[in-house]
Amino acid sequence: MTKYIFRRILMLIPVLIGVVVIIFTINFFSKVSPAVLLVGANATPELLAAKEAELGIDRPYLVQLASYFWNIIAHGTLGTSYVYRQPVWDLISVRLLVTIKIGFCAAMFSAIIGIPLGILAAVKQNSIFDYASTIVAIVMAALPSFWVCLMLMLFFGMQLKVVPISGLPNWKGYLMPIIATGMMPVAMTMRMTRSSMLEVIRQDYIRTARAKGLKESTVIFKHALKNALIPVLTVVGMNLGLSMTGSVISETIFNIPGLGLLMNNSIAQKDFITTQGCVLVAAIIVCVMNLVTDLAYAFVDPRIKAQYSSGRRPPKKSGKEAAA
Repeated sequence: MTKYIFRRILMLIPVLIGVVVIIFTINFFSKVSPAVLLVGANATPELLAAKEAELGIDRPYLVQLASYFWNIIAHGTLGTSYVYRQPVWDLISVRLLVTIKIGFCAAMFSAIIGIPLGILAAVKQNSIFDYASTIVAIVMAALPSFWVCLMLMLFFGMQLKVVPISGLPNWKGYLMPIIATGMMPVAMTMRMTRSSMLEVIRQDYIRTARAKGLKESTVIFKHALKNALIPVLTVVGMNLGLSMTGSVISETIFNIPGLGLLMNNSIAQKDFITTQGCVLVAAIIVCVMNLVTDLAYAFVDPRIKAQYSSGRRPPKKSGKEAAA
């Protein structure tokens, strides 16, 4: 398994390089110069040129790109923010923990709610609960994140006044961002769990377990659930990475001082160097979460662990959507 982990880590390097090149290229060819934003649109050409030279953005594309990579590799720095005039990593590090808390709790919220509901919907297939949960999941997946944030703010923050509507004055400030970020993952987890459970409980070994007279709870939770969780782990791991990196909307609306709000502000202020750092950190988080998800398969299925030990990555299982 060590060989496999090492190989997967090496595979992350070209992915991260590609992310840096893409975001750097987009920023470089943007029509708006950060120097214009700093010195003003009415600045003289001489002042503008001096500011561009100070920022180092007057150099050719390849020179700037090579310099950016060199600073990351040799000095471990993501550059200095054009707007805040602070190292980008310092700006990110003080906000990253907030985003990780929200993302992790949102992913756990989706798993705690989605997996039991998915199991129950599969066990009670074609029942009123199954149909109702399917409709609710479709609606939850379709609701825009900004609308969910606004409704939570209006109802719980302004009407009931049980949670703060902005910032993090106490632990209650995390509740609405977590719920808003976790709404779509709940729907995804519930539908995948239902689909996977339906696929598993129709297999012969489940019929054999029932024929032996085992309790239905034993059949479901001891025999069926373990195999059904393999494709669900993919969704949970993906939700974990996306929840940590996709909280831009909720952090912006609720004014949460996290990575998402910093990224949104840096884009609005054309602070390209900060935007690049935020995107790179977000990409690293997603890559690490994907690696952790792959390794988690070994704890669910010993066959997968054996394939990992041989240095091969097994094909991911995916639940087939059963006809309702």
